[in-house]
Amino acid sequence: MPCNTTVYNWFTEFMRVHVNLIDEFRDDCLSTALNNKNIDAVRCMIETDMRVAYHEIRTSLIICMSQVQSILHKHLDMIKLCSRWIAHNLTDAQKTDRVTWYNAMLTRFKEEASNLV
Repeated sequence: MPCNTTVYNWFTEFMRVHVNLIDEFRDDCLSTALNNKNIDAVRCMIETDMRVAYHEIRTSLIICMSQVQSILHKHLDMIKLCSRWIAHNLTDAQKTDRVTWYNAMLTRFKEEASNLV
């Protein structure tokens, strides 16, 4: 919950600038930007160059940053790791490799072959 000073500042700013409660038109973020065409375009850009930056995607598709972020994280399930976009979900082979490694480390620990696991 915001403190009283913050609420007071919001109120004075509202009274100074706004006199009605009707939403103003915003041309920076269009709700139609989240469509299959833009999602496929972002996917193609990442497949072409895994180091593509937010602002490059934004300027090429002419959409706002929040929509770029939504496409990358919610629709494509991507994360940025070491300046590269990678899929956040593991493949079945990667999951199997992790389970195999975990079982090998667990066996080493139980046999006390190494205290450093």
